[in-house]
Amino acid sequence: MDRDALRRTLTLASAFKEGDRAVGGVDDAQVRRDARQALLSITLGDIHQTQLIDDGVSDALARSRRRTDDAALGTWTVRRLRDALLAPAAAAWVARYGPALGSEAIAAVAKVMTRDELSAVARSVGGARRCGSRIQPNSPGDDEREILFSILEGLAYGCGDVVIGLNPAADDVDSIVRLEQLLERVVRRLELPTRFCVLSDLIKQHAAQRRTRVDVGFQSLAGTSAALAGMVGLDVDGVADLARAFGGLYFETGQGAEVTNGSAEGVDMGTLEARTYGVARRIGQTAPVWTIVNDVAGFIGPEVFTTADQLERVCLEDVVMARLHGLTMGLDVCATFHMGITPSSLRQLTRGIVERAAPAYLMAVAGNADPMLGYLTTSFREHPALRRLSRGAGGGAMQARLSALGVPDGDAADTASVVAGLYARYAHAGGDSRSSVALETEARRELTGLQARGWDLGLPHTVRAEARVDAIYEHARAALHAVIDDAVVRDAGTQPLFVRTAAASREQYLASPASGERLRDEDARVVTALYRARRPQVQLVVSDGLNAHAVNEQLRTLLPGVRQMLAAGGFHVGEHELVVRNGRVRAGYEIGGRVGADVVVHFIGERPGTGLNTLSVYVTYGRDAAGGSRWSRDLPHSATTAICGIHRHGKPLEVAAAEVARVVGRAVAQRRSGVGLSD
Repeated sequence: MDRDALRRTLTLASAFKEGDRAVGGVDDAQVRRDARQALLSITLGDIHQTQLIDDGVSDALARSRRRTDDAALGTWTVRRLRDALLAPAAAAWVARYGPALGSEAIAAVAKVMTRDELSAVARSVGGARRCGSRIQPNSPGDDEREILFSILEGLAYGCGDVVIGLNPAADDVDSIVRLEQLLERVVRRLELPTRFCVLSDLIKQHAAQRRTRVDVGFQSLAGTSAALAGMVGLDVDGVADLARAFGGLYFETGQGAEVTNGSAEGVDMGTLEARTYGVARRIGQTAPVWTIVNDVAGFIGPEVFTTADQLERVCLEDVVMARLHGLTMGLDVCATFHMGITPSSLRQLTRGIVERAAPAYLMAVAGNADPMLGYLTTSFREHPALRRLSRGAGGGAMQARLSALGVPDGDAADTASVVAGLYARYAHAGGDSRSSVALETEARRELTGLQARGWDLGLPHTVRAEARVDAIYEHARAALHAVIDDAVVRDAGTQPLFVRTAAASREQYLASPASGERLRDEDARVVTALYRARRPQVQLVVSDGLNAHAVNEQLRTLLPGVRQMLAAGGFHVGEHELVVRNGRVRAGYEIGGRVGADVVVHFIGERPGTGLNTLSVYVTYGRDAAGGSRWSRDLPHSATTAICGIHRHGKPLEVAAAEVARVVGRAVAQRRSGVGLSD
């Protein structure tokens, strides 16, 4: 079959999602109906014999699919496959023939199903008996007490049976080692029958293994080799080689990652997501250990999905596609704050998805709004009701252990007391000889202090908790529409120059990331002509990103500190700071090329929704080994090094400034940045 024709049919047959516009998707309902009718008549043999993309992912998918059933299934149409999946014996059919289905064929059948049909398949083919959970105990500053009490709070609601998985705010190897050891202490001291994971990447975790135990290796995956290279600098075989070093694997996926990173290769988001599950299946064949996949549906933003309706469809598709690949998959039913989905709407959507999709597990965080990543997801306190809703029988080893630890199987009437009791057991297991009363009193004081700092811990009152997350939502929405204060820039900079991107408005910028990734033509010409006598070795760039309040809070101290340290290190820093309105990270790549810099240091506001104003700094080296420029808006993000979590409760400004200067020094010395930069 013609490759372009199959790509086009798969794209047009997709349920409409904003992100598919980039590869030819349309919101014309009749066009999409016609494409689905055409897709129903295509045979599995034609799909299996058509390579959509010439890359390593396609090669790996071909190797992972069982070919011995091709004679039997090759003449089947997508319609016949759909009918088989909706038949009473669907589970047995998938157990027999699932390994023979290619990822693109699985994507095709998901596209032609209605929501009710997707729900029926999701529940009949490997649907979870009981909805499990991952405790996600993130801390904006990787504070060990915040992480510990967040875990204890999750346990108090019966969460954590699948994994305790922490997203580190600082992604250096030292931090990974420290956090792995913290999670291991909690699991070991409380004798919890669960796994633990620090969600970094396999390269850094491999380095961490030399210093500590790493229980579960983590890696984000994608459906094209270009996207994988942008994430980790490796193709499928390289990731698989690293995966063999771990006794457990946790993969994260999500529709839209390839499109937003410019690596979709002309293929629609749903098909790329199916290919991503094919990558996970292939790695599982080469490293057959305990493995889970988490679909972070909704994490990117309105450029991918704009409504709760689209998000529900995506969750149903993804669960079905993962199950047909033989994967154990959970969902992070989530929304960024700039999607405009309210916390109450997301809670309602999550309940519906648990009933309709029967995911293996969901996220569980303290109070709906993740305090570090800055997005909305499922709270600890929702999980008892969600477990009842999933109508599963029994909770297995984790429920038995939590019961032995004094955790009720259901809603805790006094969460603070349960947390305090768990803390006392944890401390005693670590050798603390104080009485249980003294330790529980200490825990209550800690909870009170955390509550005063905005944490939703030890608060059983639903009304109060929901009012808190509603306030965070409003704070985030305000941050998304904030503007950089000219007075702050004048105070922080030497000769600031304001430039604009192609985004004509803040609304266009939020809905269309590409508009914030390139300068307007007239401003681009100004930047190109800026340094006529001597190009800068290092160019400083400031962008509002998604949170101009972060720039306004941190820049007066951070930018002068970075400039002074770079100058003291002997670097020629451009006299002008380029301040980008409606600017994203890739706008800095364009600026680097236009001014001829070796390095760009890009200050940008991020993560609205944490209740904090978090600044990040992206350091990018823009030359190849021979000294030629490699600056381009298409430069993969894996080529940049991020210093994140800079705010009043996270990384101190003076520490961040010194880290930026060190990274610049290493980047220049090694002539690289990002995943290629060594310690």
